[in-house]
Amino acid sequence: MEETNFLREQNIAIIGLGLMGASIAMGLRGHCKSVLGSDSDSLTCQIATAKGMVDSASTDLRQILPQADILIIATPVSAALKIIAALPGIHNGSKLIVTDVTSTKEQIMRALDSLPSNFDVIGGHPICGKEKLGICHAEKEMLYDCTYTLTPSERTSARTKSLLAQLVEAIGGNPLWIDAVKHDQMLAKTSHAPHLLAVALMHATEADLSKLKAGGFSSATRLSATPTSMMLPMVMTNAENTIAALEAVKTEIDKILTLMKAGDNENLEILLDTSKAKREEMMRRM
Repeated sequence: MEETNFLREQNIAIIGLGLMGASIAMGLRGHCKSVLGSDSDSLTCQIATAKGMVDSASTDLRQILPQADILIIATPVSAALKIIAALPGIHNGSKLIVTDVTSTKEQIMRALDSLPSNFDVIGGHPICGKEKLGICHAEKEMLYDCTYTLTPSERTSARTKSLLAQLVEAIGGNPLWIDAVKHDQMLAKTSHAPHLLAVALMHATEADLSKLKAGGFSSATRLSATPTSMMLPMVMTNAENTIAALEAVKTEIDKILTLMKAGDNENLEILLDTSKAKREEMMRRM
């Protein structure tokens, strides 16, 4: 079998059929041998099967894992860590590729690296999503043209690297190979700190101002609508980097306050212009 056909021969199991897991399942249909699903909620399993997102689904991972060649853990990071720890007691057979979609990677990669040799491991994180979670909000197109980071371990086989790159491309993503430490440092700045800044802005704004809210307020606070079950483990498993990112923002806020208190329009204008130019440059690179 040629390397380019690897993915078509794989049975792929996804645990966690929420927004991300169900969207990935939809994207994989037709690109692999079968898509299997598992979720703690029986109604979610029924919906996934009824809508053809998966070939079959079960609330018991033990029911689908024996059929799987690849396992994708599509849960919040705290749940993913528990699942990884439980895997040796569930699967002790042939080689199983295990990956995840969590937004922090250092703790996940340490957990994956601790698995026995019958597991081939690689971290993953599609940088896309919505504030509203759940299978009802899943959509195949959500992953189109998204950056999908892949964080291999020293033990990750060449075949698994190839398979995961094919999987990402099959669902419309763009693979980006990155070290787990670097991933968490970067995501603290581009995702985790912005989530908490949105929370801070919400707490600093009186609720009775709702009739005066404008588009800028809605855009700036959008991330505060992210469910706590997702946001809390995300920021706390990357706390050191996120704190550093927030401290950097605090430094910039202090600069703005200093200029405004001094009535320094000239330097405040320079700061605003450079910010605008920097954002435009970053958007062009996307």
